[in-house]
Amino acid sequence: MKAIILAGGDDTRLRPLTHGISKLLLPVAGKPLIDYAIDNVLKCKMVDEVLIATSHMGHHEAAVRNYLENTRDGIDYRIIPTLGWGSGGDLKLVTTECNLKEPIVVAYGDIVTDVNVNSLISAHDLNKTGSLSLFEVPSKDVSKFGMVVFDGQNISKFVEKPSIADSPSNIAHTGYFILDPKALDQISLSKFSLEKNGFPQWAEQGRLKGVRIVPSMWIDIGSVHAYMKANRMAEIILPPE
Repeated sequence: MKAIILAGGDDTRLRPLTHGISKLLLPVAGKPLIDYAIDNVLKCKMVDEVLIATSHMGHHEAAVRNYLENTRDGIDYRIIPTLGWGSGGDLKLVTTECNLKEPIVVAYGDIVTDVNVNSLISAHDLNKTGSLSLFEVPSKDVSKFGMVVFDGQNISKFVEKPSIADSPSNIAHTGYFILDPKALDQISLSKFSLEKNGFPQWAEQGRLKGVRIVPSMWIDIGSVHAYMKANRMAEIILPPE
């Protein structure tokens, strides 16, 4: 089984930090960001290769490769250059280039969390397009997430970053999911957002399953302020190694 870590974007919101280092290598509680996603997906022994989809890496690529080669000996991984076409467009490029036909694990690479990928995989229904891991968030924060209507099994509605007044619930997508690559067959190689186009349509069609989890932490690294907050939170939440 393949796992894809979506790590696109040009890192502009994390400047000046990313002038000298790739976002993937920014440390949170002393651990590079990329390691959180890799550790999560490798908890599942079915995953035999990790594909890291990234755009705009430029001169940082050698540093990322060097880090992985020196710290991740023994795992199979590939860095797949993408074009920054959004979550759906970049995912389509990777699945096409790597000729992926079976369900894949997908993780957003700019999140610090401890999602149980095993529970997500074991709950996935092969008759569904995808299975999304979900968690409860404070009502005041719903505009930061993809929010869903969830009956305990299936997702019937997906709304990306709604206002507080328009949010259908306080159950949010964690950024980890299982996806059948065949769902992307009708999508052209172009800019495409899973959150704005794919997930809402598949939810309405009854093709998305939900898996409720309770992560001990969920921290988005989207800006310098968020990055600083993540390190403060991680020092409190994460046990010392």
